[in-house]
Amino acid sequence: MTNDGVSEGKRSRKPRRVRAEKPEALVEERTIIKVEHSGDWMPVEDLWQKAKEAVETGRDVTINLEKIDHLDASALQILLALHREQKRLGRGLEVCNASPVLRQWFDYAGAARQFFPAEASQH
Repeated sequence: MTNDGVSEGKRSRKPRRVRAEKPEALVEERTIIKVEHSGDWMPVEDLWQKAKEAVETGRDVTINLEKIDHLDASALQILLALHREQKRLGRGLEVCNASPVLRQWFDYAGAARQFFPAEASQH
């Protein structure tokens, strides 16, 4: 009698093949830039660096403006340049969580159409 690890009466277990389920839809990955930085808005140099890195990812970009009540003109220029570059590359740019005050600021600066197109079409 040989002892190969299989007792009489028990069948040896063979690995079963399991068919992997295909996902119904692939979730699109996005690069998210959170503009808040240590309780304040991100310094323009940091925003510029994050924008360059975001373009290099090859993905759509989301700018999260949560807890931000103001941006300066140089930050707006960077966001506009990022929007233009993403559009040129056939990718999207979304701005989310902007406060009403900041949305109004974008409107006064003439940039609401680029960042809030649904709202701009209502005016």
